Amino acid sequence: MMLFLLLALFLLTGCLGLPNSVVGGNTKTAILGGMFRSSDRGETWQRVTTLYTIGDKTLNFNAANITTMAFDPKDQKAIYVGTQTNGLFYTFNYGDGWFNTLTDKGTVNSIVVNPESNCVIYVAVHNSIYKSVDCSRKWEQVYFETRSGQYITSLSIDYNNTNVIYAGTSGGSFLKSKDAGHSWDVLKRFDYYINNIIIQNHLDSRIIYVATQNRGIFKTLDGGQNWVNLLDLPVDQSKIDEEKVFNAAVEKKKKELGVTKLPQAEMDKLEKDKYILLKSVAGAYSVVSVSADLSVKDGLVYANPNGIFRLTDGMMWKQLSLLTPPGKDNIYSVIVNPKDTNEVLYGTSNAWYRSVDNGANWTIRSLPTDHTARIMAFSPDQKYLYLGAYKINK
Repeated sequence: MMLFLLLALFLLTGCLGLPNSVVGGNTKTAILGGMFRSSDRGETWQRVTTLYTIGDKTLNFNAANITTMAFDPKDQKAIYVGTQTNGLFYTFNYGDGWFNTLTDKGTVNSIVVNPESNCVIYVAVHNSIYKSVDCSRKWEQVYFETRSGQYITSLSIDYNNTNVIYAGTSGGSFLKSKDAGHSWDVLKRFDYYINNIIIQNHLDSRIIYVATQNRGIFKTLDGGQNWVNLLDLPVDQSKIDEEKVFNAAVEKKKKELGVTKLPQAEMDKLEKDKYILLKSVAGAYSVVSVSADLSVKDGLVYANPNGIFRLTDGMMWKQLSLLTPPGKDNIYSVIVNPKDTNEVLYGTSNAWYRSVDNGANWTIRSLPTDHTARIMAFSPDQKYLYLGAYKINK
C-alpha cells in the first residue's frame, strides 16, 4: 500500500525537484531547520525537506521545528517526523520526498508504528492521540486529555502484544491501552511531566523506563506494577578515580585500626561508600534527553545539565568524559549507535560531537543549520545519520 501511495503521488508531481545541496560538516551554514541526512557519518549533510506536490509547485519544510522522529520497524526506508506547528511528515524513501498530514492540530510530541502492521500508526498531538490504520490517509482520535493545560507527551508500543499502547502526559499520568487505543486506564500517576517512555522490546517488554522532566528516570521490571527511581543507583564519575580513592580509604582505615588487613565488615562499609548515588550529582533530576541503548542488553543513555550518563547493565551509571566542562553547554540530543556500543553522539546548540571509544575521545563538527540538534538518529540499516533541527528562542 505504501508503494502504491508513493507511485501515485509521484505521477501527479511530474518531475520532483529534490534537494541536492550538501553542507560541509565543518562549515556553519544558516539554512533554517527541518531535516538533514548524512551518508558519511556527519562529515557532510544534505537537507531533505522536499514535499511531494501536485504540478510544478515546489514546497519544503525547511522552517519546521522538529520535535520527534520514528522509523518503521518493517520498512527501513520509511520515516515519520513530528514538528512543533507543521504537523506530521512521512517518507517512504529515506527522506528524498515527503508527505504532510495532521496539520493545524498542534505540536506532535511522539510517534509509534505498529511493528506487525506498519500501516497502523499512533501519534501524540497536543492533547490527543490519533490513530491511522491506512498508512496515514485517515486519522481517528482515540484519546484526548480533557484537563486544561494537559498534553500527551510520549507514546510507546509493546512489540510482543501490539494491542498494548502506553502514553504519558505533561501532568505525569502513565496510561495504558490493552485494545489498540480503544480504551485507556491510568497505570500510575508520576505527577511530573513525562518526557519519554522506553520499552526494552528487544529483551523483555515488561521492562519499561519512564523519564520525567525533573524527577529522574523510573524503571519497572513487571510491566508497571512496581517502580524504582534509577537516580538511586551508584554512578562512576568521569572526573574521579573511585578505585584510587577507595584504596586510599582502605589504607587510612588500616592505620587507624593498627591492622594489616581490615575485617570484612569494615571493607563492606568502605565498598558501600565507594560510589555516590546519581541523585547526588548536580542536575541529575533534570532529564534533558534520553534514549534506549540498544547496543547492550538493557541500557539507557541520558543527558542532564551536568553531562551524559550511560546505564549499560541495569545496575550502575557511568558518566562520560566530555570536551566541555559540566553545565557549560546545553545538550539537546544523545544517542548510542545500536550496532556499536562504543559510538556515542550528542548534539548542542551549535555543534555535534562523536566518540568511537565510549567517550574517551571526541570529534566535534559544526551543525548544518543555525538551529539546535534536537533529534539525532541512525537509520535501522545504518545507511544514514539523520539530524532534526529545532529553533531555541534565546
